[in-house]
Amino acid sequence: MLPTRGIALRGQKGSRPQALACQLCQRPASPAPIPQSVAARSYASSPLTRNARGQLRPQKGLRSPWTAITYNPTPRRFESTKSNHLTSVDFDEAVAQIAHECAELRKTDSVPPTDKVVKLLERCQKIAEAIVLPEQDTGKVKSSSKQQPDEISSLLDLEEGKTTRKQQQSTSLPRKTPEQIIDRLCKAVHELLTDEKVFISPEALTCYTKIHALLKRPDHFPEIFHLYANKPVPEENSSPVKYHKANPRSINSAVPVELADMALEVAIDQRNLSLVLAIIDTTFCTPAFRRAKLFKKAAVPLGGLAAAPAACYTIASWAATLQNTMDPSTATGIAFAATLAYVGGISSVGILAITTANDQMERVVWQPGVPLRHRWLREEERAAFDKVSLAWGFKDIYMRGEEEGEEWDTLREFIGMRGMILDKTDLMEGMQ
Repeated sequence: MLPTRGIALRGQKGSRPQALACQLCQRPASPAPIPQSVAARSYASSPLTRNARGQLRPQKGLRSPWTAITYNPTPRRFESTKSNHLTSVDFDEAVAQIAHECAELRKTDSVPPTDKVVKLLERCQKIAEAIVLPEQDTGKVKSSSKQQPDEISSLLDLEEGKTTRKQQQSTSLPRKTPEQIIDRLCKAVHELLTDEKVFISPEALTCYTKIHALLKRPDHFPEIFHLYANKPVPEENSSPVKYHKANPRSINSAVPVELADMALEVAIDQRNLSLVLAIIDTTFCTPAFRRAKLFKKAAVPLGGLAAAPAACYTIASWAATLQNTMDPSTATGIAFAATLAYVGGISSVGILAITTANDQMERVVWQPGVPLRHRWLREEERAAFDKVSLAWGFKDIYMRGEEEGEEWDTLREFIGMRGMILDKTDLMEGMQ
C-alpha cells in the first residue's frame, strides 16, 4: 500500500500547477503545440507576432493599421494628359497652323464647303478650351485624362517624337505671350467668317461665339451677329462666285437665345456698356428674333385656337345625339355656342396671365400703354436690360435709384427710348 501511495503522491506533485509568471519574459524550452483552428484564428485577428527572442513585431503581409504603407512616387503612364506639359510654344504652333488653314480657305476662288469650315472652327474651339480649362479647373483635366489621355495633344497635332525638337527650336525663337496667342486665334477665326465667300451657318456661329466667350474677346460680337442676318449668301459650285441677297427678317436669321446670353454675359464682365447695348440691338431687338419666337412658341397654341371652332362643332354634333328633348339642330347650336364660349374664355384668361406676368421684373418694367403682344414678344429684350441694370447699379435694394454718372444716364435714356422704365418709383422698395 505504501508504494502505491508514493506513486500517487509523486503524480499529484508532478501535475500541480506552477506559479504564475510573466509570459512575455519567460522563454520556454520547447513551444507547446497550438491547435490549427486556434492558430488560424489568432493569425487572422492579431496584427502582432513573436520572433525568436520573444519580442513582438508586426506580421508581414497582414493588412492592418500597423502594416507599413509604401508609396510609389512614380506616376502611371496615363495618369495625366499632355496638356499639363504643353507650353506657350506648343499653343503658338497650333494656332499658327490654324491661321494658315484659315488663310488657305480665304484664298480659294470657290466657296469653301460649310462642313470643312465647321470642322476647322471646332478645332479652334477645342484649342481655346485647352488654353482656358487648365486655368479654371485642374481637377477636371485630371479626371478627363483617365478616359482620353492624348486628346488635347492630338487636337494640337503634337507628337512625342517632336517634343524635344520643338523645345530646342523654341530657344532661338522669341516666345509669344498667352495674350498674343489668344489674339491671333481670335483674329484668324474672325477673318474667316467675315470673308465674303464663307457662309455663316448656325454651327459656325455657335463655334465662333463659344471661342470668343471662352477667350473673353467680345469686341466683334455685334459685327458677326449683324453679318449673320445681313451677309449675302454665296452660291455653291459657282465660278465666279454668285451671291444671293439675305433676308434679315427671316426666322433663320435670328440669333439663338443661348448664344445671345453668352455674348451678353462676357460683355458685362468686361464692363463695356456700348458693347452691351450693341449686342442687345443685334440680337434681341431684331425683327427676325421676334418672328422666330412667334413661330417657335406661339405657332402651336395659335393653331389650336384656329382649330377650336371645328373641334367645338364636332363635339356639339356628337352631344346633340345624346338627347331627345329638342330638335338636333337646335341642340347642336346650343352645345356649339357653349363649348366655344368655354374655350374662348379659358384661352383669354391664359393669354392675359402670360402677357401680364411681371414677377420676373426687378428694375426694368414696361411703360403704360405698351400692347400686351409687344410685351410678350420683347420680353427677352426687357430681361437683357434688366440684367444690365443689375450689373451697373447698386447691389443694395434700398440704394437703388441713387446711381449717378454718364453711363447710368445713358442707360436710363436708352431704356426709356425702348418703351421701358428704369426704377419705377411705385415699384421700388419702401415707396409702395
